Amino acid sequence: MVNPDQKSRSKLDSDDYLTKKCPHCYAYLPLQAKVCTACQKKVGEVDKLGFAEKPVDWWGYLIAVVSIAGFVYFMWWGFFRE
Repeated sequence: MVNPDQKSRSKLDSDDYLTKKCPHCYAYLPLQAKVCTACQKKVGEVDKLGFAEKPVDWWGYLIAVVSIAGFVYFMWWGFFRE
């Protein structure tokens, strides 16, 4: 019989881990680490599997959107304006 006070292994919380794993190089890190000591990449909070979450690269998205807008403007200027 299963004791209802015991936590099931399928419902682990992030509080159940003592370390987290870097998603880039798989090195073990302390829970409070913000940068991986092995590969020097930023890491986030621990997820339900024990891996650190990859933070969103907002600058990369911004550069991509500006580049696409510039390319669309260039295509309009080069081929569609009269």
